[in-house]
Amino acid sequence: MTSAYESDPIFQTNPLQVLNIVTRIQSQEIALPDFQRDFVWDSTRTAELLGSIMSRYPVGTLLFWEQGEGQAFASRSFDGAPSASVKPPSVLVLDGQQRLTSLYQALTGSGDERYFIKVDEFVDIPSRSVREVPDVDFEQAIFSMPAIARTGRRAQSLKPSHLPIAEVHQFDDWLDDYADTIENDPAIPLTAKEAKSLYREMRDKYISPLKTYGLPVLTLPSSTSMDAVCTIFETLNRTGKPLGPFELLTARFFPQGVNLRDLWDEAEANHKALKEFRIDPYNVLQAICLRVRGSAQRSDVLKKLTGDDIKAHWESATSGFAGVIDMLQSDCGVTSQKWLPYGMLLTPMAAVWDKQKDLKPLERSHALRRLQQFFWASTFTTNYDQGANSQMGADYSRLAQWITGGKGEAPEAIDELHINAATLRSATVRRKALYSGLICLLVKNKAADFHTGQSMTNSRALEAESHHIFPKAHLAKQQGTESSELMLNRSLIDGETNRIIASHAPSVYMEKMKTTFGEQRLTDVLASHAIASQQASGLLNDDYTKFLDERLEIVIQLVEEATGKIIQREAAR
Repeated sequence: MTSAYESDPIFQTNPLQVLNIVTRIQSQEIALPDFQRDFVWDSTRTAELLGSIMSRYPVGTLLFWEQGEGQAFASRSFDGAPSASVKPPSVLVLDGQQRLTSLYQALTGSGDERYFIKVDEFVDIPSRSVREVPDVDFEQAIFSMPAIARTGRRAQSLKPSHLPIAEVHQFDDWLDDYADTIENDPAIPLTAKEAKSLYREMRDKYISPLKTYGLPVLTLPSSTSMDAVCTIFETLNRTGKPLGPFELLTARFFPQGVNLRDLWDEAEANHKALKEFRIDPYNVLQAICLRVRGSAQRSDVLKKLTGDDIKAHWESATSGFAGVIDMLQSDCGVTSQKWLPYGMLLTPMAAVWDKQKDLKPLERSHALRRLQQFFWASTFTTNYDQGANSQMGADYSRLAQWITGGKGEAPEAIDELHINAATLRSATVRRKALYSGLICLLVKNKAADFHTGQSMTNSRALEAESHHIFPKAHLAKQQGTESSELMLNRSLIDGETNRIIASHAPSVYMEKMKTTFGEQRLTDVLASHAIASQQASGLLNDDYTKFLDERLEIVIQLVEEATGKIIQREAAR
């Protein structure tokens, strides 16, 4: 007997190759419904997606909606793709925007980041073999760099072995050049012919999926009613939680008398900060694994943690997260989870928190200052943008001894990484760590409320929002103006002041504020936000570029004080 579903299915299933989808996005045949949220994935999540596809792992199903003749539904292009044409798209993406935008930008070289593959991570040269998926460290093998070239460690020098992902379709041409490089390198025991044979095998195993991987697609026909589409979309975004490591270990440890779910409920009840900062209980397991195994890698958390480890360290680890959050709120201006530069950064700090608790008061004070220095240095060197699990392990191995007595090697962000003015000057609000770090730094340094002139306490900071200093609408009228979304053009501003600012030029709204608040108080408030306000300043003369340069120098001084590092100032723009 034929079921109703079999005789009249509501959707069709059909896998589509990555390259096919990218091409159709480029030609604007596939677009987004206008109600979809903006692209929010960071470079780490994109790199993880690329690694899963290269491994031929499942990455989830996409949901498309066909558009028929005369079907007028507001749409927009993917972030980085050409603007929508007059001709409407034939397909709208209901579920899968973040994944498809990430793949499109990586494979076309668009967006804020450029992605690269370290091809040598995929081969074992001594044995002349291609590594199997479990033997490849994808955190190291795939990396990104900002589209705007800059100096410093994060703009790591590209090597001949670094293949741009946007050029994977030209792999054979790239390999010809790389094989010649290998043959001329006495340290690599391969001839050009041997290299080509080895890396072509690697290409077939790992590079080809970036073009041929079949993404499962469910397609709703154009006849699907609007009510049905709304119900399906809402269901996809409201229900279902992926099965993660915490859930797997909850099941694994239950027979050992360790109920992780109950432990987590109790921890959230005892430490309100865990819920306020949306701490993932898996991060607590990572902190414990750092203590007992020196690693935060998922494979080690899943395979090496024991029930006894949980019993011995759970309470102190959760207390460690609460203690670190309290310190960051009190001393580092991190007023809420919204402004936390890196959630993952809390894990190694929580893992070492107990190290300072038994110190004498003066020694403990020094230890806490070192921990704060580590927080600021890691934030402004963007040290957790990529390979966070590996970074946590490296930092923990040094942190424990360094914070308690300043002995041993300091964490990498303290001594080995570099910050430069160009990075701070060009960073937009999408560079979450830098943007959040700036806001927190202003709160830490007693940025005053624009409306009252009082210092920005945690409660006042929570009420204020980040707004443009040079209004977006004002800059839009200027020809050749730099982006309005640079983080240097933002600060915490209360709603009343933002209404005064509106779309006015700074020279106009400053006069209004001066009349309302008085010149001296306004000058003091601006200074507390790292904004120059002398008569010749860029702010008072509506000179956006000058304003950015002036604020950059003040911000650099604040960053240097917080991190203990010297900022490279050459070529800031």
